[in-house]
Amino acid sequence: MTQHTSELDQTIAHRLEPWTARLGDDRKAYFHHVLRVLRLTDLLFAHSGEPGAPPSTREEFRTAAVFHDLGIWAAGTFDYLEPSCALSCDWLIAQRREDLTEVVGSMIHDHHRIRPAGKPTDPVELFRRADLIDVSLGAIRFGLPYSAYSNLTRRYPDSGFHYKLVELTIRRALIHPLSPLPMIRW
Repeated sequence: MTQHTSELDQTIAHRLEPWTARLGDDRKAYFHHVLRVLRLTDLLFAHSGEPGAPPSTREEFRTAAVFHDLGIWAAGTFDYLEPSCALSCDWLIAQRREDLTEVVGSMIHDHHRIRPAGKPTDPVELFRRADLIDVSLGAIRFGLPYSAYSNLTRRYPDSGFHYKLVELTIRRALIHPLSPLPMIRW
């Protein structure tokens, strides 16, 4: 496992700890994906010039990032948005942060939306863009230089995350050829 050098790394590692067995060999890959997405939200927010704290310091972003794809492993399905939303809601209620269930649910539910989910600094859209940058391996960057993404992948290597996505997509397409990517939203 990666050395947890920052408070953010430590917090995310701690939040993923209960899911270690379910994530299995994919734990490091998912951990790094979560951290890349959070760091990308910070870069996109800084690039926008908007004032305010970096998104990775905000509870709604940390919670959405940890749970956004976790339904793949927790529910054993590639149709994972609803299970991921349910996990985040349960966690927020346990933390007495019910006030964030709606925004976090929207961030998770719409993170694979094709069209924009609001203005560039809206939490749902910012999260959608950050995830898309990582899922596209930096091919889509919303104005960020490629070097910013490549620096993140050096700090948090892919560790098989994209390979896993391809594997899951192929498996789903063989079983559900008319619905190979059920998480895509318009």
